[in-house]
Amino acid sequence: MTIINKICFAAASFICLLTLMGAGCAGNAGGVKPPEKPVIEVESNKDQMWKDLVKQVDFGPRVPGTQAHLNTRDWIIASLVPNCDSVKTQQFSHVLGGKNITMWNVIANINGKGAESRDKVLLAAHWDTRPKADQDLNIAKQQTPIDGANDGASGVAILLEIARMVKNHPIDRDVELVFFDGEDYGPGINNMLLGSAYYAKNIVLKPNWGILLDMVGDADLTVYREPNSEKLAKFVNDKIFRAALSAGYIRTGTKPGFIDQLYKYPIIDDHIAINDAGVPMVDLIDFDYPYWHTTGDTINKCSADSLKVMADTVYLTISKQ
Repeated sequence: MTIINKICFAAASFICLLTLMGAGCAGNAGGVKPPEKPVIEVESNKDQMWKDLVKQVDFGPRVPGTQAHLNTRDWIIASLVPNCDSVKTQQFSHVLGGKNITMWNVIANINGKGAESRDKVLLAAHWDTRPKADQDLNIAKQQTPIDGANDGASGVAILLEIARMVKNHPIDRDVELVFFDGEDYGPGINNMLLGSAYYAKNIVLKPNWGILLDMVGDADLTVYREPNSEKLAKFVNDKIFRAALSAGYIRTGTKPGFIDQLYKYPIIDDHIAINDAGVPMVDLIDFDYPYWHTTGDTINKCSADSLKVMADTVYLTISKQ
């Protein structure tokens, strides 16, 4: 999936920033052992999430302008309708190389069970995939679209499960689920993060806070506090890491989970535009994923257990805190 740091990583100025920021511990869960009896009152269905991940990959690369992209859009909408109070698309276009490419954000809303004064949480992921595997070590494959099993499909699978969980186990908050398009389009940063930028400019009723999911289905899942998120929406990170601790999802050994420390460098992703629009949002991402933007981002690099860790934690975060 993405993270759009792609280009920024190589910049010397960026490296200087990282050095200044450091990568120390953050939050009160660092070094704390998970509870003996984890608190997971509502569990996600990892088998269903795995099926949803596989389904997306089976469509083929979800590159804007392709039939696989259209098929995936329609499938996401159909999957959301039974569990949401409203589902709509937000159409926009982008010109690149003389071509005007149409894209769609998919936006779904679930009304909370509380009073009218309840707040609203935004949960988001991107559903498109990278048109070219530009980070592939095999030069001959660098023009090949990627499967995006982790970078794209994982976040979508988790959001679809969250919709089912909230439908079956209503919470007090309103929930807005947004599936961003055009996040990975590229090739450069100016042609990426398109859906989140468009959404941010057209928000009618601002959510109170939000969570972005990006590359969170890999088998060796490690999710740190992302530095930009910590700077812009620390209270949201605190909610999430408290939930992860109570659920027993602080990583130990090779078990997938959360590490309550700052990541080694800040990530530029869809959450930046949302924060700029006045909605505090964090980015949950495992950027230590060696198959990012390569043809190796395939199903066999992912894990249903990792999907469950993320879905359980997100649901607990939005339902209890």
